[in-house]
Amino acid sequence: MKLLLTGASGFIGKNFLELAPKDVEIIGSYNNSKDIINFAKEKKLENVKLYKCDLTNGNEAKELFKNIGNNFEYCIFLAGNVNVPLSKKDPMKDIEITIGSLLNTLQNCKIKRLVYMSTAGVYDGLKGKVDANAKLHPIVPYCISKLMAEQYVKFYRSIGRVDDYAILRFGGAFGKYSKNKFMTKLVKDVCMYHKKEIEIYGDGTNLINVMYIKDTIKALIACLKSKKSNIVCNLALENMTIKEAVERVSKVFGKKVKIRHLPKLKEQKYITFTYDPDFNKIFGFKPDYSFEQGIKEFGKELKNDN
Repeated sequence: MKLLLTGASGFIGKNFLELAPKDVEIIGSYNNSKDIINFAKEKKLENVKLYKCDLTNGNEAKELFKNIGNNFEYCIFLAGNVNVPLSKKDPMKDIEITIGSLLNTLQNCKIKRLVYMSTAGVYDGLKGKVDANAKLHPIVPYCISKLMAEQYVKFYRSIGRVDDYAILRFGGAFGKYSKNKFMTKLVKDVCMYHKKEIEIYGDGTNLINVMYIKDTIKALIACLKSKKSNIVCNLALENMTIKEAVERVSKVFGKKVKIRHLPKLKEQKYITFTYDPDFNKIFGFKPDYSFEQGIKEFGKELKNDN
């Protein structure tokens, strides 16, 4: 299997490089990372070849695909903006990163099977239970550009640049190599720093849906190998409020903490919808880890790395 992996130096990308079967030939692109080459060497990832490229730059993208070829059996597309506040401050930059990188890739190569990592944020503004057939009208730029990207994936299939696709609307993950994520900070505060008080923004009713990164990678592999095509679905574990997440993490480590509520951050998005992981049924997928099992293992990894 020859696989193009964009966004290879990101949180999910690094975990995919490390956890993917070693018989998968991975051609990974990255942009800003200073340590990804050393990471691959340290992990002895002989099946991985990495190339630095700013995919938002059309000339750089053309040069990249001249070097690595322009015909791929598989592609997992992880490149894109991950900074919600940036999307609000500079929507044009958000479009450049999320849409520009996708278009510059699909303009320069042909892909047999494309797995596009979208976001559950496309349901922005909706309340209650939602599914993949919901009528969408996001207003946060980060969510708008991801929905646009989904439509471009469908366009490139219509003109033959992509044979088939799977668009995964993903809630998020926690695990190794996620230094700046809320769940990482929470686990460190409770498990390692033994904090008695945890600060959260808002009243704690904001919903999240996160799964352990090892299950995320397992799901991506299952999706790649499946014959199911041209699908849009939800990849997730379970819905919970921020308040519930703090309580459950504390319980895993046998700690008691108080929650201190801070004013909401205007630049962040707050989720008011829940969604079921229809990915599991479509692809016959069963996660290996419950939320608690993933948190417990993650806590051990953080302690070992400290």
